[in-house]
Amino acid sequence: MKRDKDGVPVSTESPRAKDWQRLLQMSDGYGDKNMFINDGIHGHIKIPGICRAVIDTPQFDRLRGIKQLGTAFYVYPSAKHTRWEHSVGVMHLAGEFIDALRHPDSLRPNCCDYKDKLCVMLAGLCHDLGHGPYSHLWEHFVSEARPDNTWHHEQSSIDMLDFLIQENNLWPIFMAYDFTDLDLIFIKELIYGPLPGSDGVFKGRGPEKHFLYEIVANKISSIDVDKWDYFLRDNKAMNIGLTFDYKRFICMSRLVEVDGKTRLALADKEARSVEKLFEDRTRLHEHGYQHRVVKKIDRMYIDILLSADKRVEICVDREGKFVPLSEACNDMFVFSQLTDEFLFNTIRHSRTNALKAARQIIHRISTRKLYKVVGLVGRSGSHISQKFNEHQVSLNEFLLRANGSLSPEDLTLSLKRITSGLGRQNPVEKVLFVNSKGQSRNYSSKYLKEIMPVEKETLLVILRREGEEYRKEAVELVRTWLRQSFEEEDYEISSSDRE
Repeated sequence: MKRDKDGVPVSTESPRAKDWQRLLQMSDGYGDKNMFINDGIHGHIKIPGICRAVIDTPQFDRLRGIKQLGTAFYVYPSAKHTRWEHSVGVMHLAGEFIDALRHPDSLRPNCCDYKDKLCVMLAGLCHDLGHGPYSHLWEHFVSEARPDNTWHHEQSSIDMLDFLIQENNLWPIFMAYDFTDLDLIFIKELIYGPLPGSDGVFKGRGPEKHFLYEIVANKISSIDVDKWDYFLRDNKAMNIGLTFDYKRFICMSRLVEVDGKTRLALADKEARSVEKLFEDRTRLHEHGYQHRVVKKIDRMYIDILLSADKRVEICVDREGKFVPLSEACNDMFVFSQLTDEFLFNTIRHSRTNALKAARQIIHRISTRKLYKVVGLVGRSGSHISQKFNEHQVSLNEFLLRANGSLSPEDLTLSLKRITSGLGRQNPVEKVLFVNSKGQSRNYSSKYLKEIMPVEKETLLVILRREGEEYRKEAVELVRTWLRQSFEEEDYEISSSDRE
């Protein structure tokens, strides 16, 4: 089969020329091979035909209805961008990174081929297909509604990719680009990591192309193009401030051999650049994603979803039976029906008594009568999260003993956890560096002692019940509980609530 300079198949004069022409028209958007999207972050983005085939499906289009930052728009009004544009941006950055590694002036221009590039771009495009309404908030909802369930959006992303290909009959288009079942496995591994049943081993590509697994969802250092795009996109919406320069990172990246694998490495003089990246991440979480008001509204949304879970009739299976919200992720046919506003407005405009409690919380959000933070306890380097459930049980028992107006249902705990991304581990320690002689190394703990990882956990005590008299009672009760529970450690205690 003849191909153009990028390896894309072109039609021939063979007896099957008409069949191939039909497939190629499908794969290249009816001859428009140079489709561009004018993105607010990256400018004009070129969309390969095979990526456009995925974009032009109902399952991918659903991402237009999934807000990237969940409920953050209540604090940052511009934070209404969606998983759709983020996914396109990650696809673009993945291609940009591959192009730099394959550039004729690079040290290893033949490190991978065009199909490898397409696979990585498709992984970037599809890595968030499995997000539920309001993005990460949905995972918290499912974990509370189904405590024994370990669902996470990455699993649904690869399930949704299978569903998308099947429902839209895209495999002939993939085959037109010489894709095989192994390439589809490779795309899924780029998103998920080693697939279940693989004994932790990558199957899609060999050790000579291991570096490709570090581009979209880097399971080693967590530095990847996904992070670069959401940093830029989220910061544009919230204006918190960034210092990291991903273009310099790409320019300073090299390929090296380590333990029989070809790995991505960064010029050793760029350690400070990595530091900046994780400082940016900390800032975005501290002042954006985990802003105190966002945490309160997140709690209200989770309460709405828990209340509506088995009562709202919004998504159905193939037999027409209604499915609880928390079980929608079990079936991509059902899950693909859910978006932010469709769900929210279905509950808001419902008239059944079963959804009255959920509607009341929505009304409180709309009228800015939010839950109150009546106490907090926080400390750098602490491990509050390890005893989170114990603290909740302790608070419930304290309220029962107090025998006052407030019950355990009136007060709940929320955790604000700010880290560099790898918990107590120093993120720079996970990055592979290379010196001017081509020798790779990780920085030693002696060097890293001045680059300490950020770790701060804050336990927020949240009052659900309305009324100034209940707030005052809660403040006094929580102050007593905090002092009894944390008196031996140097924790900050507060009972004020500031928006």
